[in-house]
Amino acid sequence: MAGKVTEAERIWSVYIDAWNTHDIDAIVDVVAEQFIYDERPMTMSAPIHGRPAFRQYLESVFKMFPDLRIQTTLCDTGSSVAVAESLMSGTYAGRAGIRLGRGRQISARVACVFEVAGGSLTHERLYWDRANTMRQLGLLPAIANAATTQAVTFP
Repeated sequence: MAGKVTEAERIWSVYIDAWNTHDIDAIVDVVAEQFIYDERPMTMSAPIHGRPAFRQYLESVFKMFPDLRIQTTLCDTGSSVAVAESLMSGTYAGRAGIRLGRGRQISARVACVFEVAGGSLTHERLYWDRANTMRQLGLLPAIANAATTQAVTFP
């Protein structure tokens, strides 16, 4: 992020810093009261609406990935809708009753489309390759083609 920092870049930076310290209160403080978080179709069938529901979501994410880290590699805030590309990594701790993949590392490139208004993050849409992540967790076989490829990991 070179040059003059926009309000959207500043808010995104505070938001990602809070994700990286797993500070749920700080994350929720950055989002609007009626915040919408949407990972469809990756991990949810409907978007999350509002701070209380987002807080619950964050609690479950940090239980599943206790060392989750996000590194923003690109952020473009040239309009009312901004885009950020990041690398997400962590160790999967599992979910209740699901032992598959537990203890395995994941690394995924993610793209976020986000909107900022009135000093808060109002909407985030997150896109990532769920199949690659599931392969890293051992939940899907590696893709086979003419030259069998392994799961893609990022630095």
